[in-house]
Amino acid sequence: MRKQACGVLLGAFALSGAACADDDTWASRALVGFSKTGGNTDTEAANALFHIAHVVEQWKFLFGVDGLYGATKGETTAQAWDAYFQANYNITDRLYWFGALNYTDSKFSGFAYQEQVSTGVGYQFIKTEDTKLTGQIGVGERRLRPELLTEDAVGAITSTVELSSETDTVLDASIKIDHSFNSYTKIIASYDVNTGKNNTMTTGSVALQVQMSDRLALAAGYNLVRNSKPPAGVGSSASLTTLSLVYELKNKDLAPE
Repeated sequence: MRKQACGVLLGAFALSGAACADDDTWASRALVGFSKTGGNTDTEAANALFHIAHVVEQWKFLFGVDGLYGATKGETTAQAWDAYFQANYNITDRLYWFGALNYTDSKFSGFAYQEQVSTGVGYQFIKTEDTKLTGQIGVGERRLRPELLTEDAVGAITSTVELSSETDTVLDASIKIDHSFNSYTKIIASYDVNTGKNNTMTTGSVALQVQMSDRLALAAGYNLVRNSKPPAGVGSSASLTTLSLVYELKNKDLAPE
């Protein structure tokens, strides 16, 4: 996982560097973090993220990949990654239509995967140099596969039993804010709801970012994911606290949501 995280960051650097030639249409944000503790209980954790945005005339394209890994006493106790692609078409300067694809693979959530295609509308409520607030709502089709997990005393998975996949219609809504307090400090927060008859998944995240240079920053973040109907024996929520290094290609008019 550490090699994968480094690969994501290096790839982000490469893409960000290529995008520098056209700062008016590109924005990107790459993040990587790692921690290790020793003593009576050895633990290690890693997380990585890469988000990119690109504008072509009335279209805005968004792509993102996130991943995390955790281990205790040499056994894997956390492992997840998700990816998304979204295309926005500007109806007005603030109103847009979107189509989106999402995929989530969280090994300890009780779901082998959750994948979705959706469409809807979004609106940029605030669009200034310091603050960007966007909300969107849509409908889609989701497919998920529950699984039964057996864990040992440390929390590592010893066996899995995959259940039949389920498909349902879902309501998909989110709100995102990016606010700069000053030239050095900003907050990035989001809240997503994905609800249908088979499960409601909510994801909330917040990060405080402090600039070290024009491109590099440190970020302290917190993420909470909840599933309303996980399989029996699996907890309904999981949280993650991170301290990470951020590499960012800024664009005051184009934040990579």
